[in-house]
Amino acid sequence: MLSGGLDSATCLYWSKEKFSDVSAITFNYFGRLTQEKRAAAKLAKSSGVTKLLKVDLSFAKETSDFYYGRLKKQDSESRWSSYVPARNLIFYSIAAHHAEFLGARWIVGGHNLHDATFFKDASTGYIGRLNALLEEGCLLCNGQPYKVLLPLARMNRKQIVRLAIKLKIPVEQTWSCHAEGKVHCGRCYACKQRREAFGSLGLRDPAFKA
Repeated sequence: MLSGGLDSATCLYWSKEKFSDVSAITFNYFGRLTQEKRAAAKLAKSSGVTKLLKVDLSFAKETSDFYYGRLKKQDSESRWSSYVPARNLIFYSIAAHHAEFLGARWIVGGHNLHDATFFKDASTGYIGRLNALLEEGCLLCNGQPYKVLLPLARMNRKQIVRLAIKLKIPVEQTWSCHAEGKVHCGRCYACKQRREAFGSLGLRDPAFKA
C-alpha cells in the first residue's frame, strides 16, 4: 500500500527486506496531489518494485473536498480535512481483490501509533476485525488467506524516521505535505510532524530546504 509518504515508503523498503516478491498498489482518489503520485512512482522504481498497480478512485473524496472547506470552520482538529469516509475499508478491500489473484500472502499498510489516535480505521483492533472478514471471504487462498500487516502500528514518528534511515530509504523522494507545490509547505500537520521527528534525532529533513 504505497501512498508516497514517509510511512508507506518505510513499509515498502521493510517489505523488500522481508519478502522476495513485492508488488505495490496506490490509489488515485479525488484531488490526490500530483506530488504524491510522483513520489509513489519514484519510490517504487528506487526500491526495485516493477509492479505498481494504480487504482482510480475518483469518487472517494476527503472531507475538505466534499464540504468545500466548511468543515474546517466547525472543528479545530486539522486532520478532519484529510478524512475519507470508509477509506481503509475501501482501500484494503481493493488490495485484497488484487492480492487474491496475485497469490500474495500479506498486504502491508503504513498506519502508525499516531494515526490510530484519530483515524479509528487505522487501529490494530479495526485491522484485526478486517483480517477476520478477509479470511472468511478468500476462496482462492488454499487455506492460507492473506492478512494485513502493520509494521509501524506501535511506532511513533521518531521511531519511524529512525527505521527509514536504517533501511536507507531515499527520504527526499517521499511526499507527506497536504498542499500542492514544488516543496513541502512546512505548515500543515504532516509537515510539522516530520520536522519534529527529524529534529528530535538531530537531523534535517531533506524534504525541506531549511
